[in-house]
Amino acid sequence: MTSEPGAPSSGVVLIVEDDVLLRLITASDLRHAGFEVLEAANAAEALTVLNTVAVDALISDVNLPGNLNGLGLAHWVHRRRLDTKIILTSASGQALGETEQYASFLAKPYGNEEVRRLLRQVLRN
Repeated sequence: MTSEPGAPSSGVVLIVEDDVLLRLITASDLRHAGFEVLEAANAAEALTVLNTVAVDALISDVNLPGNLNGLGLAHWVHRRRLDTKIILTSASGQALGETEQYASFLAKPYGNEEVRRLLRQVLRN
């Protein structure tokens, strides 16, 4: 859980996760790694953020409470052609359908290093 030496701010990341502890741990690690991190507990909160703030990357659980799940949120971002990279997470082997064309997938449970590595990779592309 160390920051890369001399690493400048690495972008704005929105974490959408209803597991509070997982969201807090991931957010804390990414902040330590130089990212500006915003948090949401569900898709409705995420939409509020996405409608008001430019977000470089979205990390969202697929299985979210409420009317809109992570797949729906990814579709929403993609349809609006936002310049936001998408990483979807899930503990189940859920099919991502058409989101596979524009979203990366990270299986749960994941480690902080895996999140940082994938996030830096998608932001470079």
